[in-house]
Formats: sequence, structure tokens, C-alpha cells
Amino acid sequence: MVDVQRYLIKDERVVWSAQPVRKFFLKYLFSQDPSRFLGYYFIVFGLVFALMPLLVFVSMPPGPPSKGEPPIILFAVFGLFFAGMGYVLSFGRRRRVIKQLGNTAYYLTNARAFIVSGADGPTVTTIDLRRMPQTSLWLVDGNVGNIVFGDADPAIQKGFWRFFDMWGWWGRGDRRRLSGFIAIENAEEIMRRIAQIEDGLR
Repeated sequence: MVDVQRYLIKDERVVWSAQPVRKFFLKYLFSQDPSRFLGYYFIVFGLVFALMPLLVFVSMPPGPPSKGEPPIILFAVFGLFFAGMGYVLSFGRRRRVIKQLGNTAYYLTNARAFIVSGADGPTVTTIDLRRMPQTSLWLVDGNVGNIVFGDADPAIQKGFWRFFDMWGWWGRGDRRRLSGFIAIENAEEIMRRIAQIEDGLR
């Protein structure tokens, strides 16, 4: 884990630190990246094509091959290719999110917020509380909640139509960088601390 003490400036001190709650952290990241649902579609679509030769063989007696007609085994190859893509999109991303969970920690100082996170290794994001126009809180369950800085949405996105969100599948790579303290315990208390720090910096 990164030692944030190296990044502190003069008279700055850490007043709070925590790691995310696993269950709700994973839910939040999955909701921000609907591409895993595209993977499920690819798996189903691919398995249908992969099994088609078997279904045809069982339901229809084999006849003489027609000249110029592609062999039916190509359907199976095509289907397995799509099923493999679906596996990577769905379960491959899940492994990366779990790695990101292990690299994630949050720190609050008397001037800034630090977010340490990343699937390929921890990266450090600093947020100057004096320049932050908006901070939002969303309680996930009981005292567990998300605090985000700026205009990002703190909620866990839900809804059937997100499965068909093409922009979400292909265009939200930047959202994999956390925009706040995601899935922290005692979120309301931490929100009050942030407000007090912001007041003191004015």
C-alpha cells in the first residue's frame, strides 16, 4: 500500500483513513461499468451458435454436403469465439475489480482527500478541499455510504435499461478512477468532518 505521508505538505496531517466495505465497493464499480452485461449476452449468443451443429446433427439425418456450402462446424467455432469474448468481458473484469479492491484505501487530511486505488497497482489521487465546489453523500446501507467530490453520481446505478447502455459499454473508461470515498463505514460522520474541514479552510 502507498505511504501517503510522503505526499503531505507542510502542516498537513492525516485525520482519518479507511478501506472500503467489500460488498458495496464491488456493487458500485460494477454499476459504473455495464460492459459486463454485454459479456453475458456474448456468452449466451456464442453458446447457441456453438451448440447449433449438435442440434442439427441430432434433429436431421446427415446428407451429402452441398458444393460451396460452409461446413457446419464453422458455427461452433464462431460461437466459441463469442463465448470467449463474453467470458473476458464479464468474469475477467470481475477479477480486475477484486484486485482494485485490495489496492484501495482512503485518507482525509486537514486540507485534502487522498484516494489510493487501481487494478494494475495503486495510484494516488489528491483532492484539494478548498477548490471543491460540491461534495455528495449517498447512504448505501445503514451507516455505509459513498462520498464523491465534484458532480459525479454517488449512487449505485440500477435499472434494466442500463444493460443496453452502449455508451456505458464502450465510453466510460475514465469512470474506473474513483471519484470519492466509495463504500465507507460511518459515511455521515465523515461527511460532517469534510464539511468542518472545508469551513476551516475558507
